[in-house]
Amino acid sequence: MDDFENINVEDLVNGNTVKKKKNGCRKGKTIERQLCKILTDHFKVSFTRSIGSGNRYGQVTLSETAKQVFTGDISVPDGFKWVIESKGGYDDIDMNSVFDGGITRLNKFIKQSLKDAEYCGRKPIICWKRSRKPWLVMILLEDLYPFKENIFLYRINYLDWLIVNLDDLLKETNGKFWFSN
Repeated sequence: MDDFENINVEDLVNGNTVKKKKNGCRKGKTIERQLCKILTDHFKVSFTRSIGSGNRYGQVTLSETAKQVFTGDISVPDGFKWVIESKGGYDDIDMNSVFDGGITRLNKFIKQSLKDAEYCGRKPIICWKRSRKPWLVMILLEDLYPFKENIFLYRINYLDWLIVNLDDLLKETNGKFWFSN
C-alpha cells in the first residue's frame, strides 16, 4: 500500500488532480538516517537518530548524560564535540533574501542549534540536505579554529556562520576537529 501514498489522486467529481501532501515527519527521519550513515561511514563509529528526534526536551530537567543523548537530532559517540541539527528539504529558501534582512528560516535553524548547544555544552552544527543536492553544513566561524575558512574554495558566509559542502568539511578536517579525546 505504501507504493500508492504519494500518487496523484483524481477528484472524479470536479475533474481536478490533487497531489497528496508528503509526510514531513517521515522525510525528516529519512534525512537523519542518511546523515547517520555518512557520519558512521566516515568516522567508523556509530551515529544514530536521537530517540524522540524532533521533540524538544526543554520543558523537562534531564541529567547531564541524558542531555548528551537527547539533545540534537543525531545521537553522537562519546567525545564528539558537536550537537547536530539535521534539516531536510526547505527547497524554497531563497538565498537572495540575504540582501533583504536575512533568511528567516536559516535564522530559525541557527537559533535552534545555538539553544541545543548551550543546553548540552557542545558546539552547534547544522547539516542541511536539499532535494537532489549535496549536503551542506553550517558552522560558526569561530569554531573553525585552528582551521581557516579560506581552505574551502566554495563557501558562503552568513552572519557569523560558514556554509560549506559537508564532504569538503569532512575531507579538510581531522579527528581533533570533531572529537575531544
